[in-house]
Amino acid sequence: MLALGSALGRCFAVEAAGALPVISVVLRSDLPWRRAFSAGSTPGGKQDTDAAEGAGAAAGAAPADAAEAAGVAAAGAAMAGASAESAARAGAAAEAAGSATSAEDLSDYHALLPKLVVFGGNGYVGSRVCQQGLAMGCGVVSVNRSGRPRNLRGDWLDQVEWVQGDALDPQQAWRDVLKGAAGVVSTLGAFGSNEHMYKICGTANMRLVDAVAEAGVPRFAFISVHDYKLPAGWHAQDFLLRGYFQGKRDAERHMEEKLPTGGVALRPHFIYGTRTVGSANLHLGWVGAPLKAALSMLPTKTLANIPIVGAGFVPPVSVDAVAKAAVSAVLDPSVPPGVMDVWQIGRYE
Repeated sequence: MLALGSALGRCFAVEAAGALPVISVVLRSDLPWRRAFSAGSTPGGKQDTDAAEGAGAAAGAAPADAAEAAGVAAAGAAMAGASAESAARAGAAAEAAGSATSAEDLSDYHALLPKLVVFGGNGYVGSRVCQQGLAMGCGVVSVNRSGRPRNLRGDWLDQVEWVQGDALDPQQAWRDVLKGAAGVVSTLGAFGSNEHMYKICGTANMRLVDAVAEAGVPRFAFISVHDYKLPAGWHAQDFLLRGYFQGKRDAERHMEEKLPTGGVALRPHFIYGTRTVGSANLHLGWVGAPLKAALSMLPTKTLANIPIVGAGFVPPVSVDAVAKAAVSAVLDPSVPPGVMDVWQIGRYE
């Protein structure tokens, strides 16, 4: 019987030691998924208990076998210590691998977001388009000549991918950003000489239309300008800011030709909001908001058709409404292609 007890003591001590590596990994309290379930477990608790039980079995054996049983128990305790150290290293490696996996999962998550490309995302309207795109769950890429803006502030800047590029670049180094895009919004526009205005408002936007069509991007929108009514079929571009108005109108026609089912031209009037010019902020809302409130009591859509004076009845719209309308135009398939006038934009207030 004493010999049998000794043999059982040996088997128990050795088998307990062999099971320790698995047990120690499973019971590690510092693994992320374990922290939510156990706050009091310790990595070496089971090993210590098994070693003590092994020593107890040795103490209960016959005197002749006591030394041998104690030796087996000591060996089991040594193996337990080694197993604990190995488990600690394995746990650290597993946690590091888990962190890497989390980063990959986050990257995959961003890859699943609809991709919105904004040209001129550092400007007055463009920066609001970027913010609205983020608010609507998009991954936003901005292409502009200066890259990330230095005069704007906000956490949203870190969420946008800023690409330095020029829409008029003949090499179109920015073309790759169009791959996989759900939609493109252009806020390009400028004042200056007629030649300069036409180059930015017309030529640049028309080149973007061509690039969007060639890349197979399903939706495109750009900020055009209201069509002011003049007598005898005259248009604003016939005598005022010709390069600006003619450039926008030519870009509209080009868009209708190249993107008949996916192009939207937004035609706002006065866009009010807070505009950053250098280090100063211009609060255009101080004028635009009261004017809009006053005009809301009038049949502005009818009055705006009066030649010349009708321009005074065209309601202003907020920059946030323009941004929301632009993003919706490229993400919402229910928005029809063609022209979105100032009253339709106003519905996004």
